[in-house]
Amino acid sequence: MTTVLLNPDTISTNKTLNLQFNLTLTLTAEEARRLVNRQVVPQLGTGLIATTPELLIWDNQLFWRVPLKLSLPNWSDLGQVGTIMVDALSGKVLLTHKIEERIINHARWLYQGATLQTK
Repeated sequence: MTTVLLNPDTISTNKTLNLQFNLTLTLTAEEARRLVNRQVVPQLGTGLIATTPELLIWDNQLFWRVPLKLSLPNWSDLGQVGTIMVDALSGKVLLTHKIEERIINHARWLYQGATLQTK
């Protein structure tokens, strides 16, 4: 199943919304997920895994929004740490240093919270 997200600013204030789709994608959702797992995850750290992408239409462009989760042995899935955008036509991964830092910091926060000992 593919989820399509629309920018609310591009939708008129009219209560009727008529959507018709005829999309040609160069990259499938699975290919976008694998691309993030191959290119992004190794540089951000172990324990991160790309999950099911959503198709995003933003400013007349198509992107795959690929969620990243932190999943560690003995802890299972600790939660989502961020998303990576992939251009659905070119396959270009849109990742800035600021996004990398945010993902790494969120992963550290989740890990530290999971490893706290309770009294």
